[in-house]
Amino acid sequence: MIEYNIGILGAGHIAGVISEVLHNLNGFNPYAIASRDEEKAKAFAEKNNIEKYYGSYEALLEDPEVELVYVATVNSNHAELAKKCIDAGKPVFVEKPISYNAKTAEELLNYAQEKGIFCGEAMWLRYNPLMNMVVDQLKKHVIGDVRNVIATIGYNLGMKERIMNPETAGGALLDIGIYPLTAVFMIMGGPPMQAVAEPLVTNTGVDAYSSIYMRYPQGRVALVTNTITTSLDNKCIINGTHGRIEIDNVNNPSLVTVYGSDGQPKGEMKASREEFSGYEYEFKAARIAAVSGKAETKELSIKDTLELYKFTDTIRYLWNIPFPLPEEPEKRPQEQPPQPPQDRPQQPPQK
Repeated sequence: MIEYNIGILGAGHIAGVISEVLHNLNGFNPYAIASRDEEKAKAFAEKNNIEKYYGSYEALLEDPEVELVYVATVNSNHAELAKKCIDAGKPVFVEKPISYNAKTAEELLNYAQEKGIFCGEAMWLRYNPLMNMVVDQLKKHVIGDVRNVIATIGYNLGMKERIMNPETAGGALLDIGIYPLTAVFMIMGGPPMQAVAEPLVTNTGVDAYSSIYMRYPQGRVALVTNTITTSLDNKCIINGTHGRIEIDNVNNPSLVTVYGSDGQPKGEMKASREEFSGYEYEFKAARIAAVSGKAETKELSIKDTLELYKFTDTIRYLWNIPFPLPEEPEKRPQEQPPQPPQDRPQQPPQK
């Protein structure tokens, strides 16, 4: 099979994961790595067996052998770098979140369509066959009508600088919370009518813990909890009128158990034995879209991408914790609590 050369922007942890995935994926080659620090790029290339390394993102984009670029930098510059890829004529696949808000994401995706270059988000849950199998089974009413969804995700990530920093669009919601939110949107068919949420905010100004309660038509509800302060069970439970479905890991499902109305298990769905990471599905889909000149993959539409970030924008607006980044609203002044009436000293009688 002819290998598809991938260039990676950013030489951090996720870039290492992606490099390993591509080495194990037939038809793909982690061909080049770029960092703003050439020594870091060189060390990364040697460690991960990558042919080319560059000390600037622009230099990688000038390499004619790069056929698709993966943006693996901090959240705050995903859209900016993706636009540079498009300007260089390179199809681009962006680590989630595709950008820190819906406005910059929409500008990016519109720009890609105008230029006729593929630009997509690497939200791997949308590409996961097991998760899509759950959605198909729900459409067949395997547990009757869905009434509520409960999903949690939590890792102790609080010491990572990029997550704690509002200037890099950090916080639990955009870093990991978008996984259970994506699961809920897939299960429920889109965003809710209403939502209520209160965050625990760090002293650096990012959300560290929140539970988001979402209301859907016909009295259906969902509850999503996400945190970067502690480990949670990361499960997703879907309750229906005639049973329930339990997903072992809302981030990367490997086992799904279906329970009947009597509470007893009546079936299981498991990940394919050929699956080795979960990333392979999104890269195959991205290559198909890029080579065929499509604006989006069949698994993740532009509409679905934007709906997610319009929702997270709404939540962050309610929390009043915008990022100090372009195209973000100004932070609203803190409301002063009402002051108790002050006892006035007695005035001497006027003569």
